[in-house]
Amino acid sequence: MRKVISALLLYSLLNAQIQLLSPIPLPSTVIVDLDVNDYSKVELEQLLQEGQIFTFLAKSKDVNDTELAAIRQSYMTLFNIREKIYSSEAFRVAFIVPYKVIGKYAYTTSNSALAYLLNRKVPFKMELLPIENENNETLRSALQSVEASSYDLVVAPVTQRAAKYICAQSLDSEVYIPTLHRSRLECANSMVSFGGIDYAAQIEVLSRLVEKNATTITVSDTSSISKMLSAMVGSTVDVNKSLILNRSGYYKDLIERHEDLNQSTIFLNTPVVKSSLFLSQLTLADYKPLQVLSTQINYSPLILTLTQYHDRENMVLASSIGTLDSTLTENISLINQDVRFNWLNYATVAGLDYYFSEKTGEKRLAQERFKNGTLQYDIKLYEAGLYRFIPKELPPAPDENLTEIYYDEDIEEPSVYDTIQLDMSE
Repeated sequence: MRKVISALLLYSLLNAQIQLLSPIPLPSTVIVDLDVNDYSKVELEQLLQEGQIFTFLAKSKDVNDTELAAIRQSYMTLFNIREKIYSSEAFRVAFIVPYKVIGKYAYTTSNSALAYLLNRKVPFKMELLPIENENNETLRSALQSVEASSYDLVVAPVTQRAAKYICAQSLDSEVYIPTLHRSRLECANSMVSFGGIDYAAQIEVLSRLVEKNATTITVSDTSSISKMLSAMVGSTVDVNKSLILNRSGYYKDLIERHEDLNQSTIFLNTPVVKSSLFLSQLTLADYKPLQVLSTQINYSPLILTLTQYHDRENMVLASSIGTLDSTLTENISLINQDVRFNWLNYATVAGLDYYFSEKTGEKRLAQERFKNGTLQYDIKLYEAGLYRFIPKELPPAPDENLTEIYYDEDIEEPSVYDTIQLDMSE
């Protein structure tokens, strides 16, 4: 008998099922209020009598009647409905895009923003105001148009000239300029914020990699942004020599005249195509730099495809592009827009996400926040690896009072996207 009981107990244990609570949260319902009309108490009661429960819930958010409020709460609990109820236009944004000044980037920013708003599944209104130029009259007309419509946010991917004009105006709507960092101009207007890359901060981080007494050389071209970057390098580290690349794309003669390029530290401040040509011709001249340092200007998968690995073997790049919600990133890529390597698209979406969250109370999908009117980015360093950008640990700051900067532990395999090089000079 004892053997039979033991056998039954063993069988029971072997076939027992562990009962655990599911980690999957219960589904919730959100009511989107698309009806612009207001309802009186009598009309709300009529909705209940007619069985229009969800319309009643959508329109009774601010009801003062105790009985109706109790009925509303009962239905909210029954259907597990979140409290947020949006109007037909919960978020209103306008884009002022000088398409002849910044070219295709005027539309990539607005397209990325549209994909972002569609992803949020909250009612919105988005208006695009294309302008041909950035003269005062054109800008005045565009600002008057958006001010008359009371937008929650005006996004203006403009140059330094237009930004100065906007800063000098009296504004009722918040204006966000993703193309410039606040340090590029004086702006005391509290209604204007900026989202551009802080190149000076990136160069400061890169400068920590420069060894003492190293031969340091800057390489630039004739564009304003390239010259600006080289000037920033010169104000941060001791530069032994500055080279300027011409438009021909043939640099071998220039390289061979400067043997100190070999075993030097090079700050490469040219756009990605010129940078790729320069690196490959360094290899052709049998020169091996100790390290090649570059800012956001070369953080593009194109640098991986346009050069051989031995051309970029000692290359380190700084980037301020953070990580968005993965679903959002993929949805934006479905309309052929890039927020993984295109910093202007990323800055546009990250800034828009901040204002959208402030207005609607929805969860943030980006991490950056504003400080002193400019979007604050974490700076990361990457090595240009064989097939991808490899995160590199940041060297310690020389001053403990400097802001701590983090780096990504993981990065997805890159794909080829257009890089962005904007000349924001006047």
